[in-house]
Amino acid sequence: MEKSKFFSDGDLVLLIPLNTEKIKDRHVIQLHSGEKFHTKNGMILHDDIIGKTLGSIISTHIGFNYIALDPTLKDIIKHYPKFRYKTQIIYPRDWGLIMAFAGIKNGDLIVEIGTGSGAFTAFLSSIIGPEGKIFSYEVDPDRARIAEENLRNTCSTRNYIIKIKNAEDGIDERDVDIVFIDVPEPWRVLRNAWQALRFGGQVVVYIPTFNQLQKTLKVMLLYGFIDVSVKEGFIRDFQIKPYAVRPKIKGYYFSAFIVFGRKGTFIPIKQIKEALKKFE
Repeated sequence: MEKSKFFSDGDLVLLIPLNTEKIKDRHVIQLHSGEKFHTKNGMILHDDIIGKTLGSIISTHIGFNYIALDPTLKDIIKHYPKFRYKTQIIYPRDWGLIMAFAGIKNGDLIVEIGTGSGAFTAFLSSIIGPEGKIFSYEVDPDRARIAEENLRNTCSTRNYIIKIKNAEDGIDERDVDIVFIDVPEPWRVLRNAWQALRFGGQVVVYIPTFNQLQKTLKVMLLYGFIDVSVKEGFIRDFQIKPYAVRPKIKGYYFSAFIVFGRKGTFIPIKQIKEALKKFE
């Protein structure tokens, strides 16, 4: 279905201040006819946006200008007040890297271990489409409830199920394409991940420390995962000003190590024994 070029009642809209680069001054709101939105730069009438073309300039009651755009998922997660953070999330800087190296695509069947706030679940939902399915495991009922609310506010397709269950006790699904793990002790669920995957399927582990990385790699080898690799995403933002285009002095440079591995049709015992010696 072709996307509308005009804002309608019920749409989400991203408001970018015209004369400042401050990210905190951006807002994502949902349009409702007759309502008002208050900013530190003045009030905006929702009816002043409804019917306007995407990219229009919208003025507050004191004449401050915003650019109105359709928000990306990144914008919604960062600037929409209804998206609540219960845990640290996986940020967009790592989304594309995970998708590319794991080969995530439309129609995939995915198990996610560690729903958290649901940000990455929302990204996966947008990639796999209505033909795919996500089974997301979360041990904390409160986190699961908040994630469910976040997903309702961000996902256009209901292609996910949140299960309040510890994946250490077992994964119900079989022959899945991807198992994604984002928990403090991922090695505790690797055996269950192996059993859930189809042959050739990918396990992806997201971990922030070397201590976790070393133990995870050792256990992955013990369980026979093949084609194991570790990636780290690096992005540097630039300051864009006419008099000074340069890297920003302050930045967020490290998020986590991302480990990839595949399930083969056999376990290469000899290669595993040789590799494990290097961890001793």
